[in-house]
Formats: sequence, C-alpha cells, structure tokens
Amino acid sequence: MDAFPYFVDYDVPPGGTYFYRVASVDAYGGVGEPSFYLRVTIGDGFYAAAGPKRMVCSLSDQRIYFYEGDQLVNVMRCSTGLNNSTPAGNFRILAHYRTHIGVGGAICDYWMSFTPRHGIHSWPRGSKVNYETGLGAPASHGCIRLHPLEAYWPYYWAPDGTPLTVTHASLSRRVVSGCHVSVGAPVTSREWYFAEGYTGDGFDTYLLLSNPSSQEAVVTVSFFRADGVVERRYSVAAGSRFTLPVDGVEGLEDAEFGMRVSSSLEVVAERAMYFTMGRRDDGTASVGSPRLSNTWYFAEGCTAGGFETYLLMLNPNPSTGRVRLDFLLEGGVTSSFDVELPPRARRTVKVDDLPGMDGKAFAVVVSSDLPIVAERAEYFDKGYVRGGHASVGSPVLSREWHFAEGCTRQFFEEYLLLGNPGVRSTRVQLHYRLPEGSFSTEISVPPRCRYTIPVHSQPGLAGRDVGISVYSEVPLVAERAMYYDLDSHRGGHDSLGAPYPSQTWHFAEGYTDGAFDCYLLVSNMNPDTANLSLRFFREDGRRFDYGFQVRGGTRFTLHVDDLPGLERTAFSLFILSDRPVVAERATYFVMALGR
Repeated sequence: MDAFPYFVDYDVPPGGTYFYRVASVDAYGGVGEPSFYLRVTIGDGFYAAAGPKRMVCSLSDQRIYFYEGDQLVNVMRCSTGLNNSTPAGNFRILAHYRTHIGVGGAICDYWMSFTPRHGIHSWPRGSKVNYETGLGAPASHGCIRLHPLEAYWPYYWAPDGTPLTVTHASLSRRVVSGCHVSVGAPVTSREWYFAEGYTGDGFDTYLLLSNPSSQEAVVTVSFFRADGVVERRYSVAAGSRFTLPVDGVEGLEDAEFGMRVSSSLEVVAERAMYFTMGRRDDGTASVGSPRLSNTWYFAEGCTAGGFETYLLMLNPNPSTGRVRLDFLLEGGVTSSFDVELPPRARRTVKVDDLPGMDGKAFAVVVSSDLPIVAERAEYFDKGYVRGGHASVGSPVLSREWHFAEGCTRQFFEEYLLLGNPGVRSTRVQLHYRLPEGSFSTEISVPPRCRYTIPVHSQPGLAGRDVGISVYSEVPLVAERAMYYDLDSHRGGHDSLGAPYPSQTWHFAEGYTDGAFDCYLLVSNMNPDTANLSLRFFREDGRRFDYGFQVRGGTRFTLHVDDLPGLERTAFSLFILSDRPVVAERATYFVMALGR
C-alpha cells in the first residue's frame, strides 16, 4: 500500500464517483487498519486484454523478444548456440524447472525447455566466461542463455505451451533501452525553449505538446539550425497530447538544432530523445524552459571516469551573444572560458575538450550578454551502465529544492548534486521523505564549488524509495542523478530540482505502449494529507480522471501502466492538489527500432 496505494475495480459502471477504503492483509491473514477514503471518478474507460503471449529469438540479433498479442512488452540480450547449434523453427515451452543440470553438469537456473535437449535459462553458474561480456554473442551448446538477474522474468511470464519462434531473421535495426525522468512544469506557457535536439545517425528526437484547454491550439515550432531556421505549424486539439517525430520533419534530417515553441494558447512542451551511440544506448527527456535568461545554473557536470559533458546553448536573437562559462570544480577551484553564440542558432561546447577540464566533476554558471536558453547533456560509461541524460538549466538560484523521485533499491545508484556559486559556505538541511515517514540530516557546502552526496550510501537510506528536499542558508542549485543497472533497461537519468512546491503540475510526455513503464512520483512536504486530482489526456482525445491521497511528509509512487484506460497509450497529464507538492515522471523502456 505504501508503494502503490491503488487497486483496480472492474465491476463499477463509468460516469460516477466512488469512495473506497482499503485494508492490508499480512501473510497470516491479519487485517490492518482501514485506509483513508479514496475518491475515484470513473471515466469512459475500458480494459484492454494483453493478447496471447509469444516469444521470438533472433539468432542474428542475439536477443529474445516477448509479445502479448502484437505488443512488444520486453526485449532481452541472449546468447544462443555456437556454430549454429540452436535449432531454428517454431516450438512451444514444454516444461519449467527452477534448477536444471545441463550439458557437462552445468547448473542452470530458470530452465524452460522447448525441445527435449534445449532450453531457455540463466547463464550457467560457475561459467568461466563472464556473462556481462559473453551475453549478446553465441556461447552455448544450443540453449538460449539469459542474464542471471533477469532470467526469472520470462520463467514466470511464459507458462507451459507458450509459442517460441527461433529465427535467423533480424527483428530490429537497433534496440534502445534505458530510462529518463523529468520534473513537471508548474505552469503552462505560450512559449517554450529547448537548446538540445539532434536527428543524426542513431538519434531520434520527439517534441511532445500538451493542450489542457478546451480550445484547439495553433503551435509554431522554430528549429534553429546552424545554417538557418526551419518553421512548421501544427494544430493541437483541445484536451489532448500531440507527438511530433522531429526526424520526419522536412529540413531536419541529420541536423543539430534548438527549438522555440510559440502557441496561440498556453500549452506545455517536453522533448524526448532516444539514441544508440557506439556501445551506449539510452533516452533523455526534459521539460522546456518557458523563458529565456541571461544566466543559467547547473549542479551536475562530469568529464571523469568515462563521462562526457556537453553544454548546448540556443541564441534566438538576431545578434551574436557573448557568454562566460564558469566551472565550479569539486574542491573549490573555478575555471572560466569565454565563447560566442552565433545569431539565431545553437552552439555545442564539449567540456572535455576545454583546457584543464578533462577528469573533473563540476557545477556550471552560464552568463550571457543576451537572453538565451542552456541545457547540459552527458554521455557515460559507468561500469556496465552505458547511456546518457540531459537537463535544462535553472535560470535562478534558490534556498530550497525539492525532488519527488529517488531510489536506492537493488540496481540503483542515486546522487544529489549541489552547486554553490556564492562566496561563503552554507549550511544545508537535507530532508528525506520515505513512503512511511521522513528524517533530516545537515551538511556544509563550501563556496564556489560543486558538492556530491551519494544518497545510496547514506545511513538509513539503503534499499529505499526516497524523495528529497534541500534547504540552504544561501541560494544554490541542486540536481539529482540516478543510474540503473538491470541488464535490459540499463541507463541513467538526471533532473533539476523544483525550487518550490506547487498545487498544479503539468507533463506533456507519458507513454505506456510496448515495453514502456511510466511512473508518477509525488512528494508531499506538508504535515497534512494532500488530495490529488489527476487528469490524463490521451493522444486520441479521450480523458481519464483519477483521485489519490498522499500522506503528509511522505513520497508516493504510481505505476501509470496499471490504470484502466492508460494501458498501451500516449498521454499528457495535469495534476491539481489541494496542498503544494512536487511531482516527477520516470520512464523505463526497451525500444526495437527498424529492421
């Protein structure tokens, strides 16, 4: 109940408002205290059956694809047989064995046989070949090997009789897996700006627009390329979400660009990007900035240990801009550089290539003589986690920052990054909100530096879902970075904090189709319960309303895929709360792109 305080009732007719009280039942049948009343308004929803399950193993891709009906629900790396020893053809799962002794006495967990001699199973225990480096290439005597930390999933997902096709054909040109996150927008706006955008080889960029109003919005998108500006006009229906695949826009093929969104009505805009780049694949998402600024602040930046950092700056003005980049290094040293921004164009600065900036961790202050927008993108090799994340900067410093998302459970590492550009040290109180309550600690952040807190290593925070509030004596900037090490979804994400809680939050992006899992995170820093009204706008124009409560001083998690009407769809979201809260959206995904 703490992690997922909702349930599904399929027996009520649509159109009414219902109130529920829920009690937990322990393993011995004991019933706990009933919950507060949950208010739910049932829209014209429907429950969509997933469809029959089937698996396809591509010998060319060295991946196994899992389907429910025609919906791809998961993709995993695998290793099939050496010398084409895995039989091709159509099979069915014959039997399940939690542990099975294979060829040569190999101990194989989560064995699902598909012939009398072949099975799908975990990488054998005690193998001389490291599964991290061995997976993705033929390695077995004919079986289909999976990552030992993920083999349990198909074992429990696929019952006996599930069809399996083993084919030499490739099912995808590339597979992108990972995660991205974004804090919501507390307000709507007629203008939104993005400094990052790329449609080159291996990159796919999407612009997401949400129109929560009752009238159609006419939106003009200006794409600022190095060689000129491309403009396109679109209509966004009332109460709906609109997706623009930028790669398909004429004139934006293989381009680097920034974007300005200008609308006839107030809307919300986000940008999502998915990429494969060498050994790295992942996705990023960021809400746009509703305004330009002469100053931008970032708490995160790293060029050490397999990290590359890029600063993206969009100058939509008709004249050249002059910019000072101040890098506040961990340890208190400042390195400064001056750059120019061409008019009506975006510029990229690879920080690793600046003199003396290789192998550093830092915060950044971007100061411009003209109003611009700035973002930071990072690409990394962090052990076996290879991906990237991006975030728009903050145009202001603040004495408080709030994060709804945070996790230190298995496979997660979480870092809180603080940038103090001031000339004196500051005491900072860190308030951690868990599903069952909260506690605080205090630290001191030196002047003119970046400060890193590995949240997963802090006392009392191992294996937890956690929201964070930062309270400082002097204004600073705060970000949170997370890295996820489960094989089929490895990646990382980063988000700027919210400088204040709000009673309204907007998200333009939301997706539950295919192998996407979408989560809503809400942190309630008030002592009293917050009552939330959630309005989901689907891309097909349908609307679904839900109500939830978040106890005072706690963090709340909602798996959106499980809500009736939100299965396998694209949507935007508006949150209205009777008390100020902070909301973020996190998405974990696997995408198979092209053939």
